[in-house]
Amino acid sequence: MTKLEYIIWIFTASCNLNCLHCYTYRFRELRELSLQEKLQLARDIGEAGVEYVNLTGGEPLIHPHFPQVLSLLSEYSVEKSVVTNATALCESTADLLYRTETYVFVTIEGPREVHDEIRGRGSYDLATRGVEVLRKRLSGLAIVSTVNKLNYKRVHEVVDYVASIDADGLALLPVMPSGKALKTRIYVSAEEYLEALENTWRRAREYGIKLSAWCTPWAPLLKRDIGFWFCREMSGMDIDPEGNVLLCDILDFRITSIRNKSVVEAFSEFKKHPLVRSVKSPPSLPESCLKCPILVGCGGGCYARAYVLRKDLNAGDPLCPRVCGLESSKRRAL
Repeated sequence: MTKLEYIIWIFTASCNLNCLHCYTYRFRELRELSLQEKLQLARDIGEAGVEYVNLTGGEPLIHPHFPQVLSLLSEYSVEKSVVTNATALCESTADLLYRTETYVFVTIEGPREVHDEIRGRGSYDLATRGVEVLRKRLSGLAIVSTVNKLNYKRVHEVVDYVASIDADGLALLPVMPSGKALKTRIYVSAEEYLEALENTWRRAREYGIKLSAWCTPWAPLLKRDIGFWFCREMSGMDIDPEGNVLLCDILDFRITSIRNKSVVEAFSEFKKHPLVRSVKSPPSLPESCLKCPILVGCGGGCYARAYVLRKDLNAGDPLCPRVCGLESSKRRAL
């Protein structure tokens, strides 16, 4: 029986920025969980023995409920991380993150002019100022860059910043075709993402910096030392601000809800759902996947991206070089 290992909790859709690629923009009209409901969810998570919770948004750090929920999760010794734009980060919040031993991912999209084009004028200076506040207190800090059409040629420059602040590493995340990105259409093609990966990997190697590629389970096709996450095991749940359990946080398939049941009960329902079963054990995959040497560790790539762009959860990842039919010379570029 699969254990509930992790939860991705979209804590809020509220944010102090208006980024061009925001996928949680679509959650703004949801009836967000009340403080008591959030605290009950945190208790359930702790009592269920969930190992890891990632709190994201929106911008979790500006939400008035965040300190209480984070503190409660800490009482249960749950491993925690938060994704933040860091623009509103102050010393008291940094102290909270330090006391609760919360790992922090800060989003930086490129050099100042690139970052500000994506996230708003002045946001780069505010974010880097927030990082300096964090560095005085935290040892667990990494940078995340969302790869899109506005930054894919320069995102490798973020490596220089990562080195300058002695962060733990850099994670690249291809902008998902969801939320505002569907309107702005700044999500990348396979060729663009591969170019960004290649350039960033080369720069990271020069510094000896660890590079990860989120939502890129086929990354080992390019280079074995690029970190990645395999989500098709379905050993965790994505929970939106209203308490709905989603098939993936960029898709609007609501599998169940934690509003009227415990996380253990919700996870039991989640595992039995036909869509979840289809993702975990695909009834069919393209030949390029079936003959792939990393099929076991990839499972067909990002099913959410496949559904949005190809209307089939198991059509193969639209960014994967094998699925896209890019010539082998490009696949071996790294």
